[in-house]
Amino acid sequence: MLPYALRQSLENCTQLPSLPTVVLRVIELARDPDACIRDIVTTIGSDPALAVRLLSLANTVYYANHTPVEDLQQAVNRIGIERTLSLALGCSLVSASDNESAQGLNLEHYWQRSLLCALNARSLAESLGLEAESGVLFTASLLQDIGMLAIHAVDGEQYQPLLDQADHHRALVALETRTYETDHAEVGGWLTEQWQLSARTSQWIRHSHGSLIKPESREQKAQNCIIAAGLLADAWLSGEAALSETMASLEPYFGLESAEMIAKIMTLQEQLPAVATLYNISLPERLDPNQLMFEAKLLLAERNARLQQDVIRQQQEIEALRRQQELLSRQVHTDALTRLDNRLHLERCLKTLFERAGKTSRPLSVIFIDLDRFKEINDGYGHNVGDEVLKRFADILRESVKEHDFHAGRYGGEEFLVLLPDQPADEAQRFAELLRCRVGAEPLAHVLGTPILVTASYGIAAVACDTPFDHMTELLEAADRSMYQSKHEGGDRITVFPSLAASLN
Repeated sequence: MLPYALRQSLENCTQLPSLPTVVLRVIELARDPDACIRDIVTTIGSDPALAVRLLSLANTVYYANHTPVEDLQQAVNRIGIERTLSLALGCSLVSASDNESAQGLNLEHYWQRSLLCALNARSLAESLGLEAESGVLFTASLLQDIGMLAIHAVDGEQYQPLLDQADHHRALVALETRTYETDHAEVGGWLTEQWQLSARTSQWIRHSHGSLIKPESREQKAQNCIIAAGLLADAWLSGEAALSETMASLEPYFGLESAEMIAKIMTLQEQLPAVATLYNISLPERLDPNQLMFEAKLLLAERNARLQQDVIRQQQEIEALRRQQELLSRQVHTDALTRLDNRLHLERCLKTLFERAGKTSRPLSVIFIDLDRFKEINDGYGHNVGDEVLKRFADILRESVKEHDFHAGRYGGEEFLVLLPDQPADEAQRFAELLRCRVGAEPLAHVLGTPILVTASYGIAAVACDTPFDHMTELLEAADRSMYQSKHEGGDRITVFPSLAASLN
């Protein structure tokens, strides 16, 4: 809605763009459902200049496949009432705007943009199957900036600096809104209402500088046409590079690839001289189709390069997230001190292996390990030395299992667990013996240059035909009892369940 003060100024202005009596009568007849084409023909015939232009339009390249028309009746029948109205409006406004009230306004650029808007809107409408709306869209697009003439007429002194300051059309809209709390599209909608043009014409003009949307209805598609037509007109007048970029930005809304859009633009360029002559509008600088295609290909290459960079960046982000997830996962199932698997993860692995052994009758062995006299090390040398012992033992254990599909981890305190899938008790005993010998021979820490030698007690239990276990906890308990049997006998030894002593404990 227009601010009250601006509306009053517009209503009282005597220099607003106005329409001749003939054009107003054509508008009235176009809105009258009972009017016939003969009435419109008679009215246009009273304006010889308009009649000649209408005959010329009917015989332009738009209708090159038809036989030439020779009278107004044939002309109106051929081009339709809406396009007849567009021609009448455009021709009268172009003539009327060439006066002192428009001094300072670049009328040549203004009407070039308006005509390009109209042609592009009609072309886009036809590509979307909106032939029925194409004539009205041509009219609305031709008049979408008529509000600029109106504002300039009522407040040229303040409006001219805005025109000089704006480096593009959308910038002008922003400056108008800041200055007048409205823009020339809203003024244009109001003005066309005063001329009694159709409601949708005025409504389309009001929203002609809005944002494109993903259309869900025929009306939204039509509104997109007039918005996009303005963008294309601005880009057309800016040259091939700008036009190529704008065409690419419209692809998601119209489903037209650059090659299709270029073909449409070139078709319009061939039609433009004849239409511009009818409206007495000078031609804009001619577009070079080869340059336009080159710019489109260049833009496509740049977009593909950016897309490739985006893909690489996304892959890097995904990889970083994957590594972070792996780190978090390791932290969840890893003992912080020794970097071996923790108790929770060991028990999960054992559950899986135990169930598999039960289903497949494959062997499974468990080695329970407890470092001998570890409390004495902690009490005698301190927890730092105790931690060094645990970490060094973990390193040896890790090195020992890395060539096998075994799972090793810290079960708690100085206790460690090794899971040996598909290995019977004798193989587990052989592995434990190698580990026992290495641990006993290597210092696990040094204190003031003195090596600290540590031994361990080992208990082995295995799932086999002669030693069935109903639950994995029974298997663990058997290995634990065997380990305590080794410790009871002095440590640094291996006990395999079911030894008699381990069975009784």
